[in-house]
Amino acid sequence: MTKAEQRQYEWTERIRDYRSSGLTMSVWCEAQGLTLHQLKYWLRKIDSSQPRSSTPSFIPVTVSPRSSPPALTLRIGPASLDVQEGFSPELLRQVVQALEALC
Repeated sequence: MTKAEQRQYEWTERIRDYRSSGLTMSVWCEAQGLTLHQLKYWLRKIDSSQPRSSTPSFIPVTVSPRSSPPALTLRIGPASLDVQEGFSPELLRQVVQALEALC
């Protein structure tokens, strides 16, 4: 193994260690006695020398139900009532009558 290949191998291992450490670049470099400049240089050098995978990668997505805005806002005097899709007409009738009696 040539000196250049040895150095590339060492930095590949260092980068693997950095990425698995969960530390910021500066904290990891300080702990290893290296400069931030060296790490950034070797990250660029090694990343550009490795072939890019043509296989798409997927990340999981969680879809949560969207709360829809009120379909209708009904105002009777100082009171307001938000009516959503799928409301009960009978319940709405009772609420409106109760509000009318108060206003």
